[in-house]
Amino acid sequence: MNSWQILGIDPTSDETLIRRAYARQLKQHRPDSDPEGYQQLREAFERVKEMARYQHVEEEEDEAEAVSASEVVETPEEVEMALKSGGYLSAIKVTESHPDPAEFELSSSPLYSPEEVQKHVSGLLENAMQGLNALSSFYQETTHKGTLQQQQQFHQDVAAKLAEQPDLTEWLLEQVSDRLGWGLDQYSSSYLVPQHLQYALYQQIRVTEREQAWKKVALEKTHGNLLNRTALKLLCSERSVCPFWVRLMPGLIAGMTQQRNKLYASFPELVERLNPAVLEFISKPQYALSWQGMFLLLFWGTVLHYVWPAPPQGSELGWLAGGAIIFYIYINDLILMSLKGRQRLMGLFLGVECLFSLLMLCGLFIGVLFILISSMPSKGEGFSGLVPLFLALIEWLVLWSVWPKYAPGIRRPGIAVARLLTSPWRLLATLDFSTLAFPLAAAYGAFCYLIVNELMKLAAHFL
Repeated sequence: MNSWQILGIDPTSDETLIRRAYARQLKQHRPDSDPEGYQQLREAFERVKEMARYQHVEEEEDEAEAVSASEVVETPEEVEMALKSGGYLSAIKVTESHPDPAEFELSSSPLYSPEEVQKHVSGLLENAMQGLNALSSFYQETTHKGTLQQQQQFHQDVAAKLAEQPDLTEWLLEQVSDRLGWGLDQYSSSYLVPQHLQYALYQQIRVTEREQAWKKVALEKTHGNLLNRTALKLLCSERSVCPFWVRLMPGLIAGMTQQRNKLYASFPELVERLNPAVLEFISKPQYALSWQGMFLLLFWGTVLHYVWPAPPQGSELGWLAGGAIIFYIYINDLILMSLKGRQRLMGLFLGVECLFSLLMLCGLFIGVLFILISSMPSKGEGFSGLVPLFLALIEWLVLWSVWPKYAPGIRRPGIAVARLLTSPWRLLATLDFSTLAFPLAAAYGAFCYLIVNELMKLAAHFL
């Protein structure tokens, strides 16, 4: 399709007809809705204007040559005499005239000042909708007056100014891209906005989002809940050493770690603004009070209080059971952290822990099996006789769920016992501490009471 077909007219040198045709086609190929069609139309318009001007110049030259010839040879008789004498061609003075190339040069100077671009870009940040409408009008004005080179320069100037705005957001950039036909979400969008400007735009958006995230941190440090306020105040403080009382506030170290990880996942550069001493403190394993430890102490303390056997065996069994629970919930991790870097002592401790844990697991398995056998129903007892079997099945499922599959072999028995003792808290965490979670935890406590009560009676009987 040639330029005349794009404009929808026959070849002509009348610039008025050409401009009317361009105006008609422009309604169908607007720059904001059809940038490719508009660019093709604009190029065809420029080519046709040049051809019309050149054709107009040729017509003027033909008229000038005809006038010159009529001045040299005016009558038919003179023409005939000139032909006979062979001097007609020499009698006619032919002059060649070429148009000045400067007449067809397209201006590349912008149709606006940098201040105008800055004014419209600043208006976008002050009032987005009004600024977008004003920028669209400014763009239409430049489109109708300027050449393709001037239009492309317009897009680059606007993009460069936007990349300098500290509050640029992704939503605003998408709106500008739609209004000006940048097509930043398309693969071939660099013909209007080069890649380096696109990179600068998205970098500025990230800077805006980063500063907004830091403002949220400052807001939460002032108006958040007690735990988050304390955690963020410590992270943003200028302390040279993390205070000791941090260990005494349940969940505070975990809260600081969570805040640090949240910032690092989105904006790692913001972590550099946090207190390095506090960051170093929470990066290492720390032993501190936790809601989990307090809940488990209350849970198992209540269970042991109701199943404590009568003396003389009761005192020994009760202290042994309570000591084992405290060891696996609190002391075991503390010893492992203190022995880190001491290979021999660590190996010795893990060996003793593995044997002790195996003894506890075997005692639990054998005890449950003995209780099951001794409580087997006689004929005719009906459904009530299946209760021990049901309890034993639940216990086996619990034991299977806590057994670690991928831990080192020497650690598996200890981890299984620790998981078994912390299962009440893990039940609450699995149900996200919902309203239903606490009644289920109470029911699980009753189940643990029945099992531990039978096991304590069995141990007291043999002792």
